Amino acid sequence: MKILLVTDAYTHLTNGVAVVVATLYNTFREKGHDVRVLTVSGDREAHKDGDVYYMPSFRVPLYPDLRMSFVHRHPFLTELKKWKPDIVHIHSEASAARMARSVAKAAGARIVMTWHTDYAKFAFHKYHSLGVVHFSARNLMKAVYHGTSIITVPSYKAKRMLDGYGLKYPNVVIPNGILLGRFQKPLTDDEKEKLREQYHIPKDSKVLVIVSRLSSEKNISEIIEFFPSLLREDPKLHLLIAGTGPDKKHLEHLTEQLGLNEKVTFAGFVKPEETYRCYKLGTAFFSASTFEMHSLTYLEAMACGLPLICRDDPCLEGVLKDGFNGYCYQTKEEFVEKTLRLLKDESLRQEMAEHSLSHSENFSEEAFANKMLSLYRQLLSLNPKNKKKKN
Repeated sequence: MKILLVTDAYTHLTNGVAVVVATLYNTFREKGHDVRVLTVSGDREAHKDGDVYYMPSFRVPLYPDLRMSFVHRHPFLTELKKWKPDIVHIHSEASAARMARSVAKAAGARIVMTWHTDYAKFAFHKYHSLGVVHFSARNLMKAVYHGTSIITVPSYKAKRMLDGYGLKYPNVVIPNGILLGRFQKPLTDDEKEKLREQYHIPKDSKVLVIVSRLSSEKNISEIIEFFPSLLREDPKLHLLIAGTGPDKKHLEHLTEQLGLNEKVTFAGFVKPEETYRCYKLGTAFFSASTFEMHSLTYLEAMACGLPLICRDDPCLEGVLKDGFNGYCYQTKEEFVEKTLRLLKDESLRQEMAEHSLSHSENFSEEAFANKMLSLYRQLLSLNPKNKKKKN
């Protein structure tokens, strides 16, 4: 099968969408499919790296991490049209999607789109449900998804949100997957000791881990504000926050205001292939975000054998089973009580850690890719042009 994966975020970013696309790319190729990626470059120059096509782009002033391209014609696009993909799978709604549609039209390919982010909620936060915002977002999405054969969403939360916009296109839930082998690697005692020294974490501390983009919608400030209540009960706790982003200075200032400089470490940017080291140093994983559709960090933490302690949110359906592989909380009191319950009972913590590890198998790259390929085959069976294709 010829599959074109499309995104505005690939190797110049390390966000969840880029990771999802890279996971599909690598797994599809291992299964023998002909796979290429269309994305935007990190500068104004076009280049090609193997099967990845980078189109010239510019930085978006309001959101510096995002890049866009106004290219309509380019030898790379001509090359992709002549290649004639069977499936064009679009993972972002901006400029790369526009270019991909021209390729799909020329090739007669089926278009699949994945809805990763509710941009109305991202941009307007608590005001996203206002009538004018909802109406504008709905009309924009109708235009963006026009001509799509099917939309995939990573969770039932995302499906309910998408259905709420009233789009008539069919959609299906396919949970994200991760490269389990990247996280199910051992970390020796010597490596842990060196990592503690690097992050100035005392040897006898229990490390609680956050891995996240440091931005306001992730609600990391809530964890920092709750942390003193945990420390009053157990002074040997330490919070390790891995990641970077626009909210970093605010979070550092909050940490200083609360007198937590000795108890909180900001690890900064950690290479994706090294992230497992932060998880493996931890005793439990924290998240206070209610913005997620289906965060990869939950899956990564489980694959590293960590219990999850997360603010209750519909995106956790099928991921975090309260009392099985961690706890959900709704209030500060619940957060403190459930965290301490986990930390004070080592047999309970170990049991939940084992449950997390076994449950992570449901989100392997193999399971993820197989579900996508099954969907592609169903679409191709409906397309007379592709009925004779056997892949």
